[in-house]
Amino acid sequence: MRHLKCSSCAKEFPAGEMFHVDGAPVCEPCGDRLLAEAKAKKHKPQVGRLLDPTVCSRCKTDNGDTELRLIGGMPFCANCQTTLYAYPFPLWLKATFAALLALLAFALWHGVPYFSAGRHLVQARRALDQKDYAAATTHFAGVLPVKPTDQEVVLLGAKANLMIGDVGGAAAFLQLRENFPASGLFTEVNGLWDRATGALKKAEEAGKLPEARRAEAIRLMTDAAHEYPQSPALAVGVLMLKGSDAYDRKDYDAMVATSRKALALMPDHPRLLSSVASALACKFAVTGDSALHVEAERLLARAETLAAGSPEEKASFDEYAERIRFRLRTRVIIDKAEYDRRFRSKPRGGESQ
Repeated sequence: MRHLKCSSCAKEFPAGEMFHVDGAPVCEPCGDRLLAEAKAKKHKPQVGRLLDPTVCSRCKTDNGDTELRLIGGMPFCANCQTTLYAYPFPLWLKATFAALLALLAFALWHGVPYFSAGRHLVQARRALDQKDYAAATTHFAGVLPVKPTDQEVVLLGAKANLMIGDVGGAAAFLQLRENFPASGLFTEVNGLWDRATGALKKAEEAGKLPEARRAEAIRLMTDAAHEYPQSPALAVGVLMLKGSDAYDRKDYDAMVATSRKALALMPDHPRLLSSVASALACKFAVTGDSALHVEAERLLARAETLAAGSPEEKASFDEYAERIRFRLRTRVIIDKAEYDRRFRSKPRGGESQ
């Protein structure tokens, strides 16, 4: 332990019990007196406790004349240094940390869909910039689950769907907002929406017309396809009506040609595969060309595989395929009404070809 003399009373005291006033070491009584005098003179001196580097500031162990290691500006003996560095966290701090970790885990888990949606949104925007609307639609499908309400995101998602002919997909985005302030993007998407819905109304009208008014149905469906060229379904509708007209005229070459064009627009549609098989079966019935028979069966097999995933598609395929295979087996061409009259006690729904 070190001792120092008081600069005021000249008495010696342990250094750790003394103070400095304006840099001069003083004992506690002298310090109090000097502070009182300074206050009377309206002077504010610099005051602080003196540090004895030979005495541990924690356990007060006296290390003689040897100075201890300073940690944080304070002397500590070897034992207190160990305790200082190995100080255990209090239970309340551990519990708080565990709770924070749990909250962080929950927040990250809850935010996963938003992280994924954000990634899809970036990719969707890139696809739109490249006019790859099919890819953009795929990525916007990853954004839709978080129900975005930002006008630009909603309109871009609707535009991507409208540009590939998916009006239902566009509606899923547009219903996320009630109001759309005027903007260039809104004007563009609104124009697309009006053309699409107008075209669908014409297509619906065409579908309701009887066979006797097929020419009018073809005209309406053609107008709808021209009004909304982004929809492959409308273009297919025109071709299917023309194919039915060719069947009535017994122009089986035209029937094969139109059904193949329709299939090229929607290559994985079971009904269109069956329609090509139906046209080939008609051609086989009048020519006997076995290659037509083989191709028709191949297309029916593929259509059956694609239709297996949907009970409705499977039922429709089974009904249609039964009539097509009758045509392939007998080389007799009859329409659905006649087939039902001959072989079915109760008519089933389906095409007339």
